[in-house]
Amino acid sequence: MKAHRPLIFLFACFIIAACKDDKITPQQLQGTYKGSFRSLNTASMTDRSGLLNGSAEIAISGNTYQGGSTAAQQSRGSYVISGNEIIFTDSLAHTADFNWSLLLNGAFKQSTKGDSLVWTKTLGTYNFIYTLKKQ
Repeated sequence: MKAHRPLIFLFACFIIAACKDDKITPQQLQGTYKGSFRSLNTASMTDRSGLLNGSAEIAISGNTYQGGSTAAQQSRGSYVISGNEIIFTDSLAHTADFNWSLLLNGAFKQSTKGDSLVWTKTLGTYNFIYTLKKQ
């Protein structure tokens, strides 16, 4: 299994590098987005215990958002765009019995890949990635 580690890591790097850094404005984001959510531990690609996958749906109106991934609790709040980052501020109250880093909250690098919008948040060795298409 160790022989696959470099290949998986290289594949993950290619996926992230293939994303363009187009500037996306709040006006362009208005609407509903559906797609996928996944978390990757880049330090240990063979350890699947910390990885999550799920569908995602996010509705954006004005400077507010609502939604998230089926892999975590839903979020709702406001967002701002700064350069190629989108910064979400979740305003919901949540219980303490889950991984809060899975919420759609905090700063995400924003890019596009084909007709998909890609948001990536890195915390330590984990990447949390939303890949979404406007409906």
